[in-house]
Amino acid sequence: MAPDTGIRDAVTGLYVREHFDDVIDRELERSRRHGTALSVVSVVLVNRGDLAAASEEVADAVLAEAARALQRNVRETDLAFRWEDDELLVLLYEANAAACAQKVTQLDELFRPWRDGGGPLPVPVRLRIGGATHESGIVFASTLQAARATTRPGAPSAA
Repeated sequence: MAPDTGIRDAVTGLYVREHFDDVIDRELERSRRHGTALSVVSVVLVNRGDLAAASEEVADAVLAEAARALQRNVRETDLAFRWEDDELLVLLYEANAAACAQKVTQLDELFRPWRDGGGPLPVPVRLRIGGATHESGIVFASTLQAARATTRPGAPSAA
C-alpha cells in the first residue's frame, strides 16, 4: 500500500478528516498570501442509514464507489477526504466561486443516475452536493459550514 496509509480511510481510500485539519490552515494561509481562491465541495450520502440498515457492507460499497467517482472527476492536484461516515470533501486548489459552482453542477450531473438506481447498486442512492469558496474578504469557516449545511438531509440541493 501507499506509504501514507495512516492518513487514508480504509473504506474509501481518501484522506481522513484529521489530515484535512492538518492541511486546511496551511492552504488557507497560502491562499491569503498568494491571493488565490480555495474551494471545498461536500458530497453527502443522504440515505446511508437506509443502506446500512440493509447491510453495512452495502453502504460502505456505495460510499467507496462515490469516492472513486469523485476522484476520477477532480484534478490530480485537488485533495479528497472522508469527512464523516456519510460525507466526502474535496479541496479544490485555485478554484474561485464560479469554478466551485461549476464543479458542484458537474458532480450533481455525474451522480444524477444514482438517484434512480443507476449507480453502483440497483437501488436509489441519494447524494447532496454543496460548495464553499475562500477568496479575499470571505470568512471561509462559516462559508464552509453553510455549504456543508446545504448538503444535509432536509436542506435544499445546491445544484
